[in-house]
Amino acid sequence: MKHIITFLFIVSLLVVGFVSLNYMWNWVVVDYTQLSKVAISIFVFIFIATGLAMVFSAAYARPKNQTDVGKKD
Repeated sequence: MKHIITFLFIVSLLVVGFVSLNYMWNWVVVDYTQLSKVAISIFVFIFIATGLAMVFSAAYARPKNQTDVGKKD
């Protein structure tokens, strides 16, 4: 699952980055109609969601044999 999230994050990062640079530099002529705006919004949402998923996954991940420091039984 982590590999899928990472893959989606990288793909959406590349798409959002290319669209942003294309918007600034006009490499490829794109008509930003409603459909393309929706597609770009979906990629931005995927980018944000997978980024947050990776952050929270890393925050809550810890080895199974790690004990809580300072916890008294």
